[in-house]
Amino acid sequence: MIRALFLFILGFTLFTSCNQSNLKYEKLYFDFDSLITAQEGAVVKNKLRLSKVVLLDGKQDQSASPVDSAGIAQELDVFRQLDLINKPLYRNAYQVSDGVEDSHSNLTLRKYTTTRQSPIPWVNFYYQGNFHDLKKIESLYRENNTLYSTERRLLLEFDSSSGKLLLSRYQLVGFQKMILNDTVYFSVEGVLGR
Repeated sequence: MIRALFLFILGFTLFTSCNQSNLKYEKLYFDFDSLITAQEGAVVKNKLRLSKVVLLDGKQDQSASPVDSAGIAQELDVFRQLDLINKPLYRNAYQVSDGVEDSHSNLTLRKYTTTRQSPIPWVNFYYQGNFHDLKKIESLYRENNTLYSTERRLLLEFDSSSGKLLLSRYQLVGFQKMILNDTVYFSVEGVLGR
């Protein structure tokens, strides 16, 4: 029951927010589509298992299973929404700060912060030494319209110990308020491993 309700909410959100996702445009800031596609392939190629915990309005559901290409594509599709920062509407809407030392780790931070109204007010990239050695991406996604309002904190964590970037963990935490309904709070955490 929890899973069905969560999938409905997630599916509705993806349907309403990805209507124009097939349009081609220059990736001015960061190519999230390519990153997610590459990680989907790497997860399947490395035959990783997904351990997932879903918390929906205080009810918890846990699962663990091998990952196939369709399953991981469904799990990571929500992170493609971050590609919104590259759409022509947001050209030059983000200020980029690079080389900022993270006060909580030994990582360097590249911050993309919007200078005007956007569903994605910020994206933070954490890396070690070189930007291509990404360790973590975190962001906030907000959307309000006449049918619903939603807010999601998005997190992707990577392991590069094998010499290649490989997704090790992802997390979504947020809420969705649909018209004439209560607010639904949710959390999804997935850990990928052997």
